[in-house]
Amino acid sequence: MSRDKIDKVSQLYYVLRDLDDLADNDIDKKNVFINLQNFINSKEADTNDPVLLKHLDFFNNVKSNFNYKQYFNEFLDGMIFDQNEKVLIKDKKELLEYCYKVAGTVGLMMCPILGALSDDAKTHASNLGIAMQLTNIARDVFEDASNNRRYIPGDECNNLEPFKIHNRDAKEDPRQKELLRNSIIQLLDYADEHYELAKKGYRFLPFRSKICISIAANIYREIGIIIKKNNYQLSNKRYYVSKRRKFIISLKTILGFA
Repeated sequence: MSRDKIDKVSQLYYVLRDLDDLADNDIDKKNVFINLQNFINSKEADTNDPVLLKHLDFFNNVKSNFNYKQYFNEFLDGMIFDQNEKVLIKDKKELLEYCYKVAGTVGLMMCPILGALSDDAKTHASNLGIAMQLTNIARDVFEDASNNRRYIPGDECNNLEPFKIHNRDAKEDPRQKELLRNSIIQLLDYADEHYELAKKGYRFLPFRSKICISIAANIYREIGIIIKKNNYQLSNKRYYVSKRRKFIISLKTILGFA
C-alpha cells in the first residue's frame, strides 16, 4: 500500500488495539469508554482523561466525521459490554451483534482508508471483521472463560458458566469436552460463512488494497484450520500461524491460488 494508507491504517490499528487491551484489563474501565463516547458526541466529558489525551487528534477526527462517529460509538458499545462483571452471550443473534460492534465496525472504518466507498463494499468489510472476531472467540474460549467471559451462545452450550469451562473438569469430562468441541465447530462454521461473504467484496477494493486484505484474511482464517487439525480441542495454549505458513499463504494469495 502507499505510505499514506499505511500510516492511516497503522494509526487506526494503534488506537483500537490500545482500547481493546484496556477493555481486557482486570480493572473496570467502563467509565473511560463512556467518557470517550461523551467526548465524540459533544457531551460533557473529562478532557483530562489520559486515554483521551493520548489519542486526542484521532478522537477529534472521529468527532468531525459522521460515519466514523457512528462506527466508533458502536465499537465503544462493544468495549463497554466487555466491562460487565460476567459476559454471557445468549444466542447467535447476540453473538453476531457483539462481533459487529468490536470488529465489524473496524472493517467499516478501514473502508475509506482503502478506497472502498460503496455501500456494498462496507457490508463485505463488516463481514470480514465479524469473521475474524469469530475466529478469535473460537481460539480463545479457555482464556476468555478465565476472565469470566463466555462468548459461545448459551443456547448452543447448555448455558455453561465460564468457571466450568475454565475448570479442569471441562477437559476431563467427556460430555463437556464434546459439548465445547461442537460449540467451537459451530463458531468456526459461522466464521467461514462470513469469510466467504467478505471475499465477494474484494472486487470493490483497489488492486493493491485487495491483495493486502486478501492476505490478512487468509492468514487469519488459517487459525481456524489449525484448530480443526487439532480436532477442535479446548486449549490454554493460543493457536497461531507460523512465519513459514504466513509466507506460503501470502505467496499463494498473490499468485491467485488462495
